[in-house]
Amino acid sequence: MTINFINRRKSPFPVELWPSIRAGIQSLVGGPQLAVLVILLASASLRAQTPVPASPSSSTVTTSESANLGAPVEKSLGTSPQQRVEQLRNEIERLRVEVERLRLLVEAKEKQSTVSSIPPPAAPAVSSPPSAAPDSARIAVATKAQGGDLSGAGNLLRTDRITIGGYGDFQFRQSSISERADGGGTPTFQNTRLVLSIAAVLAEKQNIIFNSEIEYEFGSREIDVEQAYVEWKARPEFGFRGGIIVPAIGRFNTFHDSYLNLTTIRPLINQFIIPSAYRDAGVGIRGRFKLPHKMKFSYEADLVNGMQGVNADGEPTPFSRLLGQSSAAEPGLVAFQAERRRKAMVGRVGFSPIPGLEVGVSGYNGHFNEQGSPPQSVTILFIDGSYRRGSLVINGEYGRSNIVGGIPRKSPAPPAINLNAPQTIAALAEFVAQRSPGQDGFYLEGGYRFASPVARKKLDEGAYIAPVVRYEVVRLDRTIPNFYLNRSRTTIGLNIAPSSTVIFKLNYLFNRTFGPVPRVPAGIGGALFGISPLPHLDYGRNGFTGSVAYVF
Repeated sequence: MTINFINRRKSPFPVELWPSIRAGIQSLVGGPQLAVLVILLASASLRAQTPVPASPSSSTVTTSESANLGAPVEKSLGTSPQQRVEQLRNEIERLRVEVERLRLLVEAKEKQSTVSSIPPPAAPAVSSPPSAAPDSARIAVATKAQGGDLSGAGNLLRTDRITIGGYGDFQFRQSSISERADGGGTPTFQNTRLVLSIAAVLAEKQNIIFNSEIEYEFGSREIDVEQAYVEWKARPEFGFRGGIIVPAIGRFNTFHDSYLNLTTIRPLINQFIIPSAYRDAGVGIRGRFKLPHKMKFSYEADLVNGMQGVNADGEPTPFSRLLGQSSAAEPGLVAFQAERRRKAMVGRVGFSPIPGLEVGVSGYNGHFNEQGSPPQSVTILFIDGSYRRGSLVINGEYGRSNIVGGIPRKSPAPPAINLNAPQTIAALAEFVAQRSPGQDGFYLEGGYRFASPVARKKLDEGAYIAPVVRYEVVRLDRTIPNFYLNRSRTTIGLNIAPSSTVIFKLNYLFNRTFGPVPRVPAGIGGALFGISPLPHLDYGRNGFTGSVAYVF
């Protein structure tokens, strides 16, 4: 920046001081500080040109003194050029101190303005594309509503030492509704999750940050560290992180927060094809590139411990026909001690050809058997897409998994049951507890926000009403065409947001199984794994669910 608002020839400052003055001016960021600097420099100039009043002892001027009235000012005032230079240097130092104080005040004001002007995170867009993250050097981590990694309603700025936020939801479910095979069978109120987020800037100049989430799930029955990592964002094109991370397998796994989810219940493929939500311990790199014509490219590559072949109780529930991968990433296991020598690899690439649209391809590959057991590995592939234009949002994903080792490539037909023959029910229970050679599924969802003038007057800023719809399919054993654990679901809902931080969701779910559901008596049809052939009673029937989702 070049500033030429002072005439050197008419300036009271000596020529040798101009490099120092120019350096002080160019260190400013402009705006209010520049205006204040002009005023301060003018004031200093006036002070420099104003004659110093004579002291009482020199109030009487002699004849010889009057003969020297034409002498230079500094001589008549008894001030040498060196003293005047020193005075001006002191003035410039005081100006620098004042400018620094003004800069801190302006940054504090801008920070307050940034937090208050964050776009409503409760928008029905289940995760804006990562390419939509704000490109600002002042933001250390953007919120997930803006395509970043920070849970909560406010960004983490580089000048922040620490910030606290979070989200949660409270639900009501009818007896036919469950999530991740937890619950179901009875109508219930459920405090599904409360997530507390703590983030901090560890090194401002190097842009090294810490980000974490502590999750209290299902009424605090499960307390997990969902993520806790340190990341060095060296450049927008390259960053390194290590700790407990949430790998980008698909789109929803990263942006799974309750206030970003269009509906109350998470997509089926994000409950069974990959754990909900999948997190792991490891290291990784990631970055984003701006391309010509407003196009963007992003990548992520992680090396992690990998999914487990047993749950927290040591039971071989992961990758089964009944539960899928819902228990394959218990935090207490993946973050403590790997059960095998080889690590798993996770990666994703994303491309945004136009603003608001992003498509991505991601994959996972890793062994899940313990040491000494026959080798078994799983490969998971996801294709995702997200489009947002104004108040319209459309999201979709397709996921597919394959297991190699220890199981046939095609499953036999499920055994038929006879309610009068308990051994047939036990045979079916054993069958659904076995691992599936392959699973797949997809979902497609959309929503549109309406913000009426009446609502804007009576409700808080960011209020809206949004109808939503989702259609999804999951096959927990895709080699069996008419298997009752393969099913589809259509969700119709209405989201009412009285503010940008609170959403009331009302959903009705239409469920359809791909085969007849065996109706086992309650005495032997409980939810115990390996005993019941069903995840819960009333499985596969339609039902209502609602929730209150919030972010702070």
